[in-house]
Amino acid sequence: MKKWIIGILILFLLLICWRGISIYQSAMEPLESAQAKGNEIALEKTPIETIEESYTYFGTTAYQVVIGKNDKDQRLIAWIPEKKGEIITRFEKDGISEKEALAIVNNERNPEEIRSVKLGIEDNIPIWEIIYMGSDQRLTYHKLYFENGKYRNSIKP
Repeated sequence: MKKWIIGILILFLLLICWRGISIYQSAMEPLESAQAKGNEIALEKTPIETIEESYTYFGTTAYQVVIGKNDKDQRLIAWIPEKKGEIITRFEKDGISEKEALAIVNNERNPEEIRSVKLGIEDNIPIWEIIYMGSDQRLTYHKLYFENGKYRNSIKP
């Protein structure tokens, strides 16, 4: 009798795991599809010829951020709107680096823990978005202009 109960419990746990994986894959499918579409657009409509990294930025409007190189081996960044809008492309050298953006936030805000650093775009202006946990134990979305590292805004949800 104990073997039957243990067998049924194991079967039940396997069923729960299988459903969890299935739900996760279904939830991630639109994001992966958007990323693939953004990569395709970047290769077709921008000078980017090889893609090194891409991700979705969820600001006031969703954008695919694609980082890659052109035919002259120069690093470029393209911000591709999820819906209709202008594709914005910049050379990486024309803005501050991730390291510089982090240094600015560390000097000005002294965060306790950096959660993420990524490129984004707001009002058609490229930005760095640094998400950190402050000394007040609140999550902060700190935004700096990509081109010069000047403060844009901070959001504490």
